[in-house]
Amino acid sequence: MKPDDAWSLSWVGFRRALTAAVGAGLLVLGPGGVVRPANRVIILTPHVDAIRNEFGAAFARWHAQEFGAPAEVDWRYLGGTSDALRFVQSEFAKKPGGIGLDCFFGGGLEPFLLLADKGLSSRYQPSPEVLAGIPQTLRGMDLYDTNFLWFGAVLSSFGILQNTRVQRLMALPSVHTWGELTNAALRGWVGAGDPRNSGTMNVMFESFLQFYGWERGWQVLTQIGGNVRKFDRVSSVTAKDVTLGETAYAFCIDFYGFAQVSVAGQTNMRFVLPDDFAAVNPDGLAVLKGAPDLETARRFVDFVLSEPGQCIWFLPRGLPEGPRQFSIERPSIRPALYGRYQQSRHSQFNPFVAAQGFLYDARLGRKRREVVAALVGTLLVDSHAELQSAWRSVIGRGLRPADLAELGRPPVSEADAMQLATGLWTNPAVRIQSNLLWQSWAQRKYRRLSIGMGQPGPNTSNVESRANPARS
Repeated sequence: MKPDDAWSLSWVGFRRALTAAVGAGLLVLGPGGVVRPANRVIILTPHVDAIRNEFGAAFARWHAQEFGAPAEVDWRYLGGTSDALRFVQSEFAKKPGGIGLDCFFGGGLEPFLLLADKGLSSRYQPSPEVLAGIPQTLRGMDLYDTNFLWFGAVLSSFGILQNTRVQRLMALPSVHTWGELTNAALRGWVGAGDPRNSGTMNVMFESFLQFYGWERGWQVLTQIGGNVRKFDRVSSVTAKDVTLGETAYAFCIDFYGFAQVSVAGQTNMRFVLPDDFAAVNPDGLAVLKGAPDLETARRFVDFVLSEPGQCIWFLPRGLPEGPRQFSIERPSIRPALYGRYQQSRHSQFNPFVAAQGFLYDARLGRKRREVVAALVGTLLVDSHAELQSAWRSVIGRGLRPADLAELGRPPVSEADAMQLATGLWTNPAVRIQSNLLWQSWAQRKYRRLSIGMGQPGPNTSNVESRANPARS
């Protein structure tokens, strides 16, 4: 037999096997005739390994039980929420009909509002049985979109992770409010992340501006920024640094906090929902436009919203209905689970009965997300060395009110920031110019404070005005 004949026969055999697999439902023909495994959902997520592992395995078990067929999750991970969202928008700009991904899963709520507004998510209305027991709103906040373009997969709460052992050894205080993180005694002991890369950190910084108001919010954030040891690119690193004793306090989402307490023990670590305010918002899930395996994508949504899926979020490892390897323990979107399993959980927090009045405005956060992230990045992160020097000098002069006011003064008003966010910020040249001007403006201000000069002199008026692109 000639080599060409052998190749031809093997190709014929392959085609027959492929046709049989498609006929048996083991493979499907996707867009353009591309062959892919049946019941495989491709999901882009910023969620960590523990969540990906637990939900991938649990969905496979649930799918086999409900439909008598195997299913798998093909996870795609690019880093933080901002990186994933930039990728999705970039890909849809090149391929508007679909980008080869079925779902976007995790990263807070703002990304899903943006995807819905831009027509990049696909409408799916689950059956009444799936939605039964899930309120449409929580204290006025949507838990899923009224047009079914996104769903709150779980609730996120944000607090302060603390290393109590380090606090005892270094004679540092335990804190119970965000405002206490401005304490000068905490300088170098606070951890935080960069909101330009972390959706978690973006929500937390935005929460300060909503709770305190724009002017006071920047004062508090700048003083805390002076106490920050370093700003991390990924929020999970911020949490781990507390466990390692590199810091004693950190901005932290509930899941990371409880995970670190579980690792180090409750005698060494604690996660606190602050008394002054604790932001709570849905962590989203959406089917993307042009999903290659639409049916399996919708089944994944059904699973995550169902009681079996919510138990993976909610319960500690070890309970029959809960996760197998990793305790996630995040607040469920199903109120009934709290009463049923309250004694089995480490956290007693129930957002459906919490008395706290603060309500995070996710739509406001989405509108100015990029501008606020850029301001935090230029004023606190990229100018951190100058901020730390200024903070030391302000502390040394006795924390005079005039110094504190100047330290936390932002380059733009809230109205100007919103004007930028809803207009000029779409222009790349404006974004680049704003970042450069804000950073230069902040560094000049901090250097003045470092040498005790306080307010800017008359020769800096041009720099001050140029730092506000909304009025240029």
